[in-house]
Amino acid sequence: MVMSFLPCRKYAISGIVPFLFLSLPAIAHAETIFPAKRQIGVSQAMGVSGVTSVVNLSPMQSLNISFIKTGEIIKKVWLGNPSKVVMDYDSPLCKDGAKDSNCGATVINLRQLDQPIDLDMNLPASARGDLTSLTVITTGAGGLRNLYQFQLVLNVPTPAYSILEVVPDAQIPRLAPLTPNAPAQTNKTSLDF
Repeated sequence: MVMSFLPCRKYAISGIVPFLFLSLPAIAHAETIFPAKRQIGVSQAMGVSGVTSVVNLSPMQSLNISFIKTGEIIKKVWLGNPSKVVMDYDSPLCKDGAKDSNCGATVINLRQLDQPIDLDMNLPASARGDLTSLTVITTGAGGLRNLYQFQLVLNVPTPAYSILEVVPDAQIPRLAPLTPNAPAQTNKTSLDF
């Protein structure tokens, strides 16, 4: 009786070996995923301390900026240089005053493009570097509007996180501010190009 199972095991194992062998090129070229999440407090994301939060982007991995825990709805988003980064949202953006349940983004997905798009925007030469700004306007409880400012550092080979979660200050332990690992800029904000 045991002898009847031996051929099945032989064929099952021999079928796995070619599968694994043929899968190696796909596994070797699989896109690296950076699942780490970083939390920052609302005050830090708003730049209350006078320092703009720095966010690293890579052409290899998109980044999600989440406002879910703040309870705020994203109303408007601007990129300093939209030729290098594309955006998407978890839901359509609402128009001011809209009370439609079919809109109300809480997450922004950012992806750096491999090559910039020529938008013929006549941006200064300094805007063609590896830095740009992201401005987000949200609406919270009672219609209170908030302004968030981020400095995007592009072409970071391996970002430390793929989710940046903005949370109320009371929900976060004291962390070091988001600071650049890219070229240092002196006395410039992300509004300076």
